[in-house]
Amino acid sequence: MEQNNHPLISFGIPVYNAADLIERTLLSALNQTYPNIEYLFVDDKGNSMDIVRRVVNGHPRGHAVRIIDQQCNQGIAVARNTILDHAQGEYLFTMDCDDVIVPDCIEILYNQMRSHPVDFVAASFVRMDMNGNTYKGCRYEDTLVEGGTYPVARYRYGEGKELFVASWNKLYRLDFLKKHDIRCRVGHYNEDPWFTYQVILNARSCHLIPHCTLHYTCNPESVSGLSASRGYTENIARQYVEIQQLKSNYIRPLTAETFYRNLLADIMQMSLYHAYRIADSRLLPAALRKELMRQILSVYFTAPARGHGGKRTAKYLLLRAFFSLPMTLKCGMVGLGRTLQVKKRISRWVHFKH
Repeated sequence: MEQNNHPLISFGIPVYNAADLIERTLLSALNQTYPNIEYLFVDDKGNSMDIVRRVVNGHPRGHAVRIIDQQCNQGIAVARNTILDHAQGEYLFTMDCDDVIVPDCIEILYNQMRSHPVDFVAASFVRMDMNGNTYKGCRYEDTLVEGGTYPVARYRYGEGKELFVASWNKLYRLDFLKKHDIRCRVGHYNEDPWFTYQVILNARSCHLIPHCTLHYTCNPESVSGLSASRGYTENIARQYVEIQQLKSNYIRPLTAETFYRNLLADIMQMSLYHAYRIADSRLLPAALRKELMRQILSVYFTAPARGHGGKRTAKYLLLRAFFSLPMTLKCGMVGLGRTLQVKKRISRWVHFKH
């Protein structure tokens, strides 16, 4: 492909403590077939930058790389916001520093964007363990979502369709993100849920494609890996408490929409799930577990402006009834669920729909 007539695409990678995996990630990024890419690698002061500089200096595309020095470790959310602030392209793509993309990933996403312009294009992916074995990830049907008011939010919450929570493996129109001031929440280690929530509620179009363009590394040392194996830390738990309150406040202008009940059901469902994870964490002292459970189970909800039926009404009413219970009873029921070891069933219920 010639560079002429191909708009600039900004490609961001936050780099922190991925020395064992970063080289393959960088090579998969630098070896893309799409010709017009600016690379933004954010140095968040981990142990990987010597490898990054060696790979960049030895690669023909090294001149297209900007290494942005954070000066001190500020966390993944600040690193992603730094990418947004420095991006000069028409479109933005990001990936984590331990994942791998196929050589024509950007070309595939851009061709879909060019053929039918949308706010973002999301591709499918597979999971990969540390030994290189691949497993089922997220595979979309070829789906164009547009038309009407809040079409993407209606698709995800009104119809209950899958739209993966991660911010990566999507090609965004940069002006869309900036117009709606969509950013990561500073201080959050799991930055995807809040970022993607804003994307879904503000997007007026998206294209989900079946092409598998990314291998997601199931890294036991990542934030999500450590949370799964060891339980929630205080920081992670407090972030999920804050996210549910942010969501509740963010959707208040939508109380008259027919899918508003489903938005509330999602917040209540996720609040209940995180309450369970807090109760189940051995990293939290008993008093702190109780405090955090009370906080996440008392998220304030604005009632719908009017009633709307639908196949998911029963779920909303059941969750609403639970959240109307006295706090002592709610906490007791969550504690009973932990004692009865219903974690696997709950995980299947809400998996990757943060």
